[in-house]
Amino acid sequence: MKKVFYRSWIAKHLLFAGYSTITLLAWVFTKWSKTEARQSTINHECTHARQWIELTVASGLLIWIVMLIWNYSAWWLICSVATFYVWYILEWCIRKMIASVLADCREDYDAYRLISFEREARLSEKDSNYLENSTYFAWMRFY
Repeated sequence: MKKVFYRSWIAKHLLFAGYSTITLLAWVFTKWSKTEARQSTINHECTHARQWIELTVASGLLIWIVMLIWNYSAWWLICSVATFYVWYILEWCIRKMIASVLADCREDYDAYRLISFEREARLSEKDSNYLENSTYFAWMRFY
């Protein structure tokens, strides 16, 4: 399931300075070579790849059922590819709004770190067998 592209052209040209690795769809792209890459970073990004797969399949099934019931075009299935990213950004926006309300109360509130996808990915960093041992949709526990 996990496909990592080391010394990736995509990572080198797409990422900002200070960033080394990115997950796009179900693949992980990194600027590092295989020997330079930290296993914790690869574990983190591979967890995001699995989250993308989970949401793509689940939303694809839902869209397929809606297509059968209301006779929509199969082109709507393309939307399932973006479900992870839409959910991620939506959750970040909601947590950012909460942060603006709590700004006076808590200065350490970090919307990015509290996103459910990020919390699961950080949990997986130290366990190379996390994906094999965890349940599907484990990120839902963090709500």
